[in-house]
Amino acid sequence: MGYLTTVFSIFLSIIAAVLTVDCFSPQLEQYVESYQKTWLRTSLRYLYNNCQRVTGALLWYVRAFLGMDIRGRYGGTVDYLLIYPIKAVSSGLKVDEWEVDHYGLKHDRQYVICNYDTKKECYMPILLKEVPKLSSVHVSLDNGKFKFEYDSTATNSKAVFYLPMNVTDDYVEQHSSFGTELKPISLWLATLQGYVLDKALDPEFITSMGLPNEAVLVYSPNGKACKVGAPKNVDRNTLFHDYYPMLMTSQESYEEVKRNAGENGKYVRMEAFRPNLIIRDVDKPFAEDFYHKFDIVGTNSRIGFTGALKCIRCTIPNIDISNGTMDKKGTISKTMSKYRRVDEANPYKSCFGMYVIQHEKNFVIRKGDKLDILQKKAMKMDENPFY
Repeated sequence: MGYLTTVFSIFLSIIAAVLTVDCFSPQLEQYVESYQKTWLRTSLRYLYNNCQRVTGALLWYVRAFLGMDIRGRYGGTVDYLLIYPIKAVSSGLKVDEWEVDHYGLKHDRQYVICNYDTKKECYMPILLKEVPKLSSVHVSLDNGKFKFEYDSTATNSKAVFYLPMNVTDDYVEQHSSFGTELKPISLWLATLQGYVLDKALDPEFITSMGLPNEAVLVYSPNGKACKVGAPKNVDRNTLFHDYYPMLMTSQESYEEVKRNAGENGKYVRMEAFRPNLIIRDVDKPFAEDFYHKFDIVGTNSRIGFTGALKCIRCTIPNIDISNGTMDKKGTISKTMSKYRRVDEANPYKSCFGMYVIQHEKNFVIRKGDKLDILQKKAMKMDENPFY
């Protein structure tokens, strides 16, 4: 009996210690996302993460027992979603609900514009930071197709082209000189296979955007594996995403960056950060940095997600997507460099947004769905999946 009493006392002491540390979570979060580069920062991250693991489990069991819908911590609600059918093209298709498949938001980044690299003997994607004018294209839905509108330099008026949402073998045969032969595409560290649709893009579009004459559209039917940061029991692939299925950001984080950028950065829009899942009503800007294990809870659904990695930012947020021009002063990058260098493994690079991985497929995310944060974690890039 005395032994059980001792064990129970130790257990209660551990729980009390964990809950005490949890009371200081805001201060710990602020410190581990600071410029400090000391052994103390690493130690406090370890302490914070272990305490969050315990408190997350305690909350889940207690609230599940009580039959509560939110079993962890409330993490905001879904505001809207953005789909980019062609990687690096358009400001995105803004929707209030959308289906999620094996690769992420359905049809997101299923196409990409490429050049053929004769030295590497593969197709290389043309990136938005190389041709910022691509962001000025407007995309919409039109009778089961994606409709792309752009400013034509040939006619000085709006021009349009269409791409299918669902690509068939017949479409590939009609729009490819190679038929259904798969060709290699290199994207960061990954190599994937795709159909070269060299007859799909109008030469007028290529010229108007300032693309190389040899630029071609490529479609991937299978994508590439997404392993880094993914749960071991989740088998996930992505298409022409940089690596992860979705990028999640919050309105509060965006508004904080825009406020700090001031008058010179008033051009910045959320779409320039290229997110897919935009949430709001978080408890503070950049709260999503710590969303490690969470569920998105709908009226009749609860889908698990893993926050895998904070997004290291390049120069793309400096693009004014209203006209497709790059701010050569780098106002947004300079603004974020003052307080968003928060990944210990990348001390000289700014972060904005969290890459997330869905645990299931064939479900729908809707505006108003709630985020249930089951476990928070102070993360850093332990393995670089990009380069």
